[in-house]
Amino acid sequence: MVASEVKREVKYLEKKEKIKNLLETFGYENILRYMIEDLDNIEDINTSQSMYLFRLISCLEDALETYPRIKNV
Repeated sequence: MVASEVKREVKYLEKKEKIKNLLETFGYENILRYMIEDLDNIEDINTSQSMYLFRLISCLEDALETYPRIKNV
């Protein structure tokens, strides 16, 4: 593992409990919705960034659509 990856992992582990509490408070669906709305408002991007952003938003929309189907499994 590269040093930057280790730092990211440590930061994630430090925040993991807060993330868990956030999910319990607001739920996956609301957080996914917020992420989609927030990302969809980004205006200052170039062409290659917009392609990646579109893909990311599309994946989040798929997750938002799919999550209710699998949470009751």
